[in-house]
Amino acid sequence: MASITELFRQAQRHAQAGRHDAAIATYQNILKQDPSDIRARYRIAVMHLMAGRYADGETLLRACLRQTPDNPDILYSLGRTCLAQSNYADAITFQTKAARLAPKRADIMSALGDAYYLSGNPEKAFEGYRAAIALAPDDMRTRVNIATLINRSGNHDDAVEFMRPAYEAAGENAQVARIFAETLRANGAFDEALGVIEKVLVQAPDDLDAICAKAGILDRSGDNRAAAALLLPLLESGTQTPELARVCGQVALNQSEPVLPIERVLALIEACVNHNSSSTFERRGLLFMLAGLLDRQGEYSRAFELCQAANLESKATYDRIETGARFAAYRDTFSPENLLRLSRASVRTTRPLFIVGMPRSGTTLVEQILDSHPDVAGGGELTDIQFATRKISGYPASLSRATSAELDAVAESYISVLENLSPDARYVTDKMPVNFEHLGFIWQAFPDARIVHCRRHPLDVCLSCLFRNFQTENRFAQDIESLADYYRHYHAQMDFWEETLDQPRFDLRYDDLVADPEKTVAALLDFCDLPWDDACLAFDKNRRFIKTASYAQVRRPINTAGLGRHLKYAAQLAPLAEALSDEIARYEAGGAPET
Repeated sequence: MASITELFRQAQRHAQAGRHDAAIATYQNILKQDPSDIRARYRIAVMHLMAGRYADGETLLRACLRQTPDNPDILYSLGRTCLAQSNYADAITFQTKAARLAPKRADIMSALGDAYYLSGNPEKAFEGYRAAIALAPDDMRTRVNIATLINRSGNHDDAVEFMRPAYEAAGENAQVARIFAETLRANGAFDEALGVIEKVLVQAPDDLDAICAKAGILDRSGDNRAAAALLLPLLESGTQTPELARVCGQVALNQSEPVLPIERVLALIEACVNHNSSSTFERRGLLFMLAGLLDRQGEYSRAFELCQAANLESKATYDRIETGARFAAYRDTFSPENLLRLSRASVRTTRPLFIVGMPRSGTTLVEQILDSHPDVAGGGELTDIQFATRKISGYPASLSRATSAELDAVAESYISVLENLSPDARYVTDKMPVNFEHLGFIWQAFPDARIVHCRRHPLDVCLSCLFRNFQTENRFAQDIESLADYYRHYHAQMDFWEETLDQPRFDLRYDDLVADPEKTVAALLDFCDLPWDDACLAFDKNRRFIKTASYAQVRRPINTAGLGRHLKYAAQLAPLAEALSDEIARYEAGGAPET
């Protein structure tokens, strides 16, 4: 009989060769000799994780944890498997304890950053990632994650410069080069990104990941046809990887000509969805791809089923009680009787132009129109207002105690962000949709700011949210009941702001923009005190880089494709239509929110 030491060596060889089940069988032989060997039990759990069997791995890891509750390796692996299944709360709990037990382990700090990032807490994610980098400065994965967070904060140049030294030090490392190219792509530096990828392909012309990266860059730069042509041979070869499926799905969704055959793309994505090695994160993204493509094909019933399946993959939950309390706090803090007692910033500026509304209400299109004007620069979805509110203890109630000096500091910091984005433009837009929640705070910090409120049919907005793969925020968008609850809060809150705040606001209906673009754009420019410019109607010729999921749509002229989409899903959305009957009636009547 082989010794336990030899069996461990055999199992390790199986694991290194990818023979996970053979490794598990070998570890089980160890347990036959010594049922108390925690190392073998732990390694069996890890083999299940490596094989993509996360639920099985989690069950075994929890059993191991009961036996040795202060083992950082078990806590770390348990946190990773919870994260793979979108159980962010438990992932944070396990990684936090692991970090407390092993504060010098960079992998644990990085995993804690991952858990916070995917749970929607970028500030805490930064803390974890920066701790990991301090312990392991050359860790590429953590460096990429920090660059991603920096990008999301709007500091795209900083993200690229954070990655550049790692790329320059990595020499011929294809993986590092590919990651750097994708960071450049996220920053809109397409030519440099292509140059980096081309160097990889010169050395390894068949590098599948590099080919996918190049196709992604081409598509984001507006050359969808070239991206599709690059992917077509891989699609026809029968190659199956989640990354190829993801890129093919994205290019197929954006193509205006059928270069990539949709049926083959669908088959590829379905094969990857059904593969056991796909993580929950990958599976969720691919299911959304399938839903979007089937919607494009007119298979609405099946598309909605897959959309629901994709949303069910997320374990994040929408808290109705917390949401209701939050909106009630906004109304209490900014009630008419309190307004006169609230301080406002003494720093005065008209530069910020806030574009708000429900997600998927047309904010990207409106920003693209405004950015096409020579006096306006599009800032994109800036996170600075949200970050500022999260730093205020007791927000929003504590705003009643905010001083003008404190509000001036907020305003000056934000103005510096706008200055970096565009030092010369009269306006810089901030199109973070859910800033509608913070219009009271904006009223205090930016007394002269204008607000553009984008409105779209409630059912079209909610349907589009259901089909959108929101990565970290917008937990309300995962099911009809949560959407109905949040939409009602949004609608009532916008009514409240209109009633209480002396804030310049323009309500722009998506239907009006589609029906009469020239009239609606003229009214929008008049609200902004801007002269007419024909470029605003030719916004599809504007080649500025757009980070949001709507980048492909705004490259096309205004069309009716987004109007009345909900009618194709009338049966599926019937409960939502009933829940939002009053809000729908108001919108269809053509009226602005009540005053």
